[in-house]
Amino acid sequence: MTNIVTRLRLLARCLWVQFLDWFGYLRRAEKALREQGAILTLTLHRVLDDVSYAETNSLSGIILRERTFQELVRFVTESYDPVDLAQATPGSIASRLRVVVTFDDGWRDNYTTAFPIIRAARLPVTIFVCPALLQQDQPFWPERAIRLLKTSAKKDARPDQFSDEIERLKACTTDERDRFFREIDSANNGQSFDLARNTVDQTMSWTEILEMNQSGVRFGSHTDTHQILTTISPDAARSELQLSKVALEATLGNACQEFAYPNGNWSAVTRRLVQEAGFARALSTEHGPWIAKSDPLAIPRMNVSEGNVVGLTGRFSPAMFRYTTTWKAWRSMRRNLLDLPAGLRTPKSPSPTSIRASEVAGQK
Repeated sequence: MTNIVTRLRLLARCLWVQFLDWFGYLRRAEKALREQGAILTLTLHRVLDDVSYAETNSLSGIILRERTFQELVRFVTESYDPVDLAQATPGSIASRLRVVVTFDDGWRDNYTTAFPIIRAARLPVTIFVCPALLQQDQPFWPERAIRLLKTSAKKDARPDQFSDEIERLKACTTDERDRFFREIDSANNGQSFDLARNTVDQTMSWTEILEMNQSGVRFGSHTDTHQILTTISPDAARSELQLSKVALEATLGNACQEFAYPNGNWSAVTRRLVQEAGFARALSTEHGPWIAKSDPLAIPRMNVSEGNVVGLTGRFSPAMFRYTTTWKAWRSMRRNLLDLPAGLRTPKSPSPTSIRASEVAGQK
């Protein structure tokens, strides 16, 4: 029953996207962003081949298949103007919508799978890493938690079956999460965390980062150990920022001025700490375009994953990509009461009521 409902929701979303595409609404939204001098900033995490895709303990919301990423890169380089994060300045109007591509976490597949595609396309990319978690197996607690939860459930359970539990754990303190791990471990008859080791879910090494950096890939800070800054003390947050910045600058030999908030969580206090640490740009996960009025220490981004850029055939869909990125970014800009070009208002775009109805049908 669940599979039928999921497929019906996917069908409804794809039909809605096709409607927006056929009647030109997606391109009008894109044009409106371009005429506002907006920059579309994308959040990616992982790019996996088919074998790794089947073995990973990562949630689907942070994964792209290798073939999908190849087609996405081709589409972005042909249809938009990819720009380097450090050199991007919103506000100027260009002939094509500008796009910034970023990766979070520093997964090893960024090097093994994504990097050859990035290098061949000469695509400007910034990768945000956690220096203390480099070259490790499953360094992030969600993958470890999912591996243990799968063991306590059944071996063929998919990571997404535990997404609600992972979201709940994100709001917990480190001590609370550690207690949860001990309880699961005890329920599994005392099996150690060695059970959770899986070489598919590794982070890059410094050697790999240096090679990518020499080829033009930019690296920024994602804190030192991927702490959600709003859940720790200001002193601990300050240490996370400083340690990561020092490590990156010492190893790469250049200034590190770009930062991405883990999980996108930020506050007035963490923003101030980021500024004091010497970062010029900080990226959140709030949806929207990067415009001239945007806070440079809370730049919006649009998350890209397999499920929101493929169509009914399971292959990359330009219409789905536009819907996930430019359409939703435009809607965010409209909600912020910015003046829009008259061309977007004629003909009249779908009403917010209609859009909300599609969301209920499963667009998110």
